[in-house]
Amino acid sequence: MKRFLGGLLRWGISLLCLVYAFHGVPLSDLWEAMSRFPVMPMIAAILVGFAAYAVLGVRLMFMNPEGYPHLTFRSTFCASLVGLALNNVLPAKAGEIAKAVWIGRDHGLSLNTSLGIVFMERFFDVNVLALLSLWFLWQQGQPRVMSLFLLCLAGGWAVLCLFRARPEWGHFWEHLPLPSKITDFLTRFTLSLVEQMSPRRLVWMTASSLFLWMFYAFQTAICLNGAAGLGFSWTETVAVFALSSLGMLLPSSPGAVGVYEAVMLTVLTAYNVPRDQALAVALFAHMAQFIPVTVTGGLVFLLSPRNKGSQPVPTPGGRF
Repeated sequence: MKRFLGGLLRWGISLLCLVYAFHGVPLSDLWEAMSRFPVMPMIAAILVGFAAYAVLGVRLMFMNPEGYPHLTFRSTFCASLVGLALNNVLPAKAGEIAKAVWIGRDHGLSLNTSLGIVFMERFFDVNVLALLSLWFLWQQGQPRVMSLFLLCLAGGWAVLCLFRARPEWGHFWEHLPLPSKITDFLTRFTLSLVEQMSPRRLVWMTASSLFLWMFYAFQTAICLNGAAGLGFSWTETVAVFALSSLGMLLPSSPGAVGVYEAVMLTVLTAYNVPRDQALAVALFAHMAQFIPVTVTGGLVFLLSPRNKGSQPVPTPGGRF
């Protein structure tokens, strides 16, 4: 029942966002606005997206545990494509588990180890989103809120450093009055995360994550200025990118269908972009992020030799 209600809430939010986004925009006007987009910038936006996915693969390559060889780019790139594709069509971020299983089987890693690598990836992406939030608050002249946000972010890092120094404290979740599945996940998540916090890996993750999100921002800039011809400044472009990225954190259907369009539409209309043009660029930007990687990742998954015949089932403590 809880799963059903959760799914109903997510899909309900997506549906409401779609109704809000398309309200008052005739489909003929929407099609006319999209038909004016030049082809070359549209292709460029898609290619920049795939360049970002390649950076995802490179970021994973140098996250190998101590004592293991480097992860191969072919494996990490394919795992990233498959993970993104599954996240776009399945709930509960199932693609992250698929990515962990993929790189684990390719390199002989235990499930805990490969999950730790993926958890570290997601953790740094959340940190970049936090930086985007700080940037937006600074642009809006909200020093008090920004200071509180910085304090919370610093507090989270302090707790992680404490767990790194005293790994046994990561088991404190087991003493909380929560269902065993939740406490087991939190314990495994905490221990896997702090195991990845070597100085070398932290430096690499910081640099590669910032570089990755620069590609994402550049893709948004191409959609806004190259395809739609809005002529936004870099500051305005980053503001649109920051808010649309933060909007993806809202509970919704897989792929944030509806939510992304509603958030970007709201931001663009605040910059006095006509509603039909704002919805057109929001739809194209989302399609450029959603369709190519979903199709490509799905083909990689279906055509992979690992899906032919039976495969060993991974266990939390063992190898694949």
